[in-house]
Amino acid sequence: MELKLNTAGKIKTIEISGKFDIESTEEFESIFAKVIEPNPTVVAIEMSRLDYIDSSGIGSLIKSLNLLKSKKGKLILVGMKPMIQNVFKLAKLDMFFEIMNPSDFQTRFSGDDDDSDIDDLLRKTK
Repeated sequence: MELKLNTAGKIKTIEISGKFDIESTEEFESIFAKVIEPNPTVVAIEMSRLDYIDSSGIGSLIKSLNLLKSKKGKLILVGMKPMIQNVFKLAKLDMFFEIMNPSDFQTRFSGDDDDSDIDDLLRKTK
């Protein structure tokens, strides 16, 4: 697994590529904890280059979702490949995670530093 961090305004993005399995959960969780230290409003997990995820990777995402929710933040999964998205749908995880395609995410959170979209998004989740 390869991880890459990006920041745009108050949105933190973690790009994941390769395989997200038991061997990479510790690294992901460590980086995620550092990303949410300053209490970001929205964290996006960019998954368009993720080829494989197992149950420990999914468990790590669930743990991250709960951790961020406890800080009143929002976790968005972006750009899932159809095969991985089907796993989330079959397990009914799409009811808990917000899953977006990259173009919708870009449109909603495009480079303006105006936080009104983020504020609207957070109001919808409360």
